[in-house]
Amino acid sequence: MPSPSIVNVPLSQGADTSRTWQVTSGDEPANLTSATVTAVIKTNTHVDDDDVAAHTFAEGDGLTIVDAAQGHVRIRIPTAVTQHPGAWYYKIVVEAGEDTEPAIHGWITIMDT
Repeated sequence: MPSPSIVNVPLSQGADTSRTWQVTSGDEPANLTSATVTAVIKTNTHVDDDDVAAHTFAEGDGLTIVDAAQGHVRIRIPTAVTQHPGAWYYKIVVEAGEDTEPAIHGWITIMDT
């Protein structure tokens, strides 16, 4: 998988929402059929992924592979993230065979409403 895509996401404070991303390999959709996809949302890049304050997602637990052949992944954004204005770091990780790499990462910015 090539270098991860950087995608920043603006959200309104208090939003009860989800977002869908497309994982790509080069300029083509990544086929996620045999991949394991996970995600994490945390206050910053220095917080460990398994920290109690991090929000982790796996398929069927806040993360849905909407269309594996087209690389579409949906993450349910918890209201704990959108409760107050600020920024949260997130990453979507794809494990395919021996490779485990962030495919997409960036900042979710919660805007004051």
